[in-house]
Amino acid sequence: MDTISYYIKEIINATGKGLKGYLISAVKLAAISFILLCLGFLYFGIDFWFLKALGIAVFDLIPILGSGMVMIPWAVIHLLLGNTTLAWQIGLLYVILVVVRQIAEPFITGKELGIRPLYTFLATVVCILLFGPIGAVLGAVVAVVIKAVLEVSSVSRNNYDKHRR
Repeated sequence: MDTISYYIKEIINATGKGLKGYLISAVKLAAISFILLCLGFLYFGIDFWFLKALGIAVFDLIPILGSGMVMIPWAVIHLLLGNTTLAWQIGLLYVILVVVRQIAEPFITGKELGIRPLYTFLATVVCILLFGPIGAVLGAVVAVVIKAVLEVSSVSRNNYDKHRR
């Protein structure tokens, strides 16, 4: 029983490190969003561009919801009010933001977790297919847990082999 509790403890420790890496990657991605939003809002001449960019970037930290929960209604409201130029600018900035995040996310998250970007991406896609939108968050968590289990079993196997000789 002592060996099993050791493995579980090691898996929990490795998972905790992985989740810390996931949070760091989320903050880095929000920082990228913030920079893009600042540049876009400043270029488009939006009042209080810094505060609006900061608010949307903070909102972007919330899994699943993201910046689209603010920017899409904002663009639609301006479209309905007849401010078509601003509506299209906000919509275009949102599309650019989504594309940049989709490209950067597997690399940044993979680097922070110590997992290849392809594996992070595959885990996220599989979890989205299985669990819907909540799978976007579960994908990284599943990748972290699988990595932790593989790390602990690899280290344990090496220790076993050393003691066996």
